Amino acid sequence: MKRYLWLLISTAMVAAGLLAAGTLRAQDGPIVTPADISTPTPVPPVLPTPTATPPRAAGSFPPSPRTMHLATDTPLTYTVRGGDTLFTVALETGIDLEDVPCAVGPRFTDDQPLVIGDVLSVPPANVLCHEVLPGDTLDTVAAAYRVAPEEIRALPWNGLIGVRSDGIDLRPGTHLRIPLPLPKNGMTQAPAADADFLAVMLNMPVDTSPFVVFADRNTARGKSGVASGPVPADWPYGSGHFAWPVYGWLSQSYRYDHRAVDVAAPAGTPITAADRGIVLRAGWNDQGYGRFVIIDHKIDYVTLYAHLDRILVQEGDIVGQGQVIGTVGSTGNSTGPHLHFEIRDFGRLINPLELLALQ
Repeated sequence: MKRYLWLLISTAMVAAGLLAAGTLRAQDGPIVTPADISTPTPVPPVLPTPTATPPRAAGSFPPSPRTMHLATDTPLTYTVRGGDTLFTVALETGIDLEDVPCAVGPRFTDDQPLVIGDVLSVPPANVLCHEVLPGDTLDTVAAAYRVAPEEIRALPWNGLIGVRSDGIDLRPGTHLRIPLPLPKNGMTQAPAADADFLAVMLNMPVDTSPFVVFADRNTARGKSGVASGPVPADWPYGSGHFAWPVYGWLSQSYRYDHRAVDVAAPAGTPITAADRGIVLRAGWNDQGYGRFVIIDHKIDYVTLYAHLDRILVQEGDIVGQGQVIGTVGSTGNSTGPHLHFEIRDFGRLINPLELLALQ
């Protein structure tokens, strides 16, 4: 009988212990069932609302979308500001660095400073800038460019009108504007690389995108043997391999009076940096670019993104390839929403299609 009571008491104690342990476990946290778990819905990135383009006055016409004007167009001018250099003037006006002296004056030399407040006259697209070398004469310069000496003398900018041939003194280091004949129908002869591209395109299916051909050629040419990996956040140097800065369609290609490509896209479309670099300029341009961003890739390449609606970076920012820097707009001399994209190599504007590739 005593053994039975002891067994009964022991059983009761064990049951009470198990019950207490279960209560403690229940107090550790709520019981979660699969029905209580929900997957969060991804939130798309919020981009700025594009600014509406102001309506154009009745009877007015949009300005020409060209970055470079012709001799028959209204002359483009630029007023020198504090801190300007030949390079910043080239960036602001859309001309080659070597052509800037021909915007200043015929007696200007590269070692002279720019004067704040001076109004520069940007040379037209069909005018070259020649730096006078020791031994140059008007006849030898004209022969080098295959133009008549009278054509060089006829340009008022050169200051040679009415000057006798034996009285022309070409001082080394000064500059001459050289007029060139306009290409027929406004088109230049295609370089060998473009001719090869056209030959490839003619043998492709009708619906083949030209971007695919450029990408295939450029990827094979420039991607081999390139190591990739993480870079420090403050690393300002680009790779030299450029990605398309916006999704859209090519609305205007590179030519002698438009040394850039235009990519049409809906207003507000994100624009990304074509390569890593540091933002050299971000703001408004009075020469026709409107809102624009310039990125220095610190490897002799500089890219420019113009006609933006919104600018999402500041000067001095280090941006990575593919980082959003702004949105497509139609500011400045623009006839509709698009990105005007330029690439410079050692200060000279080059054809972006030769460097761009699909990633």
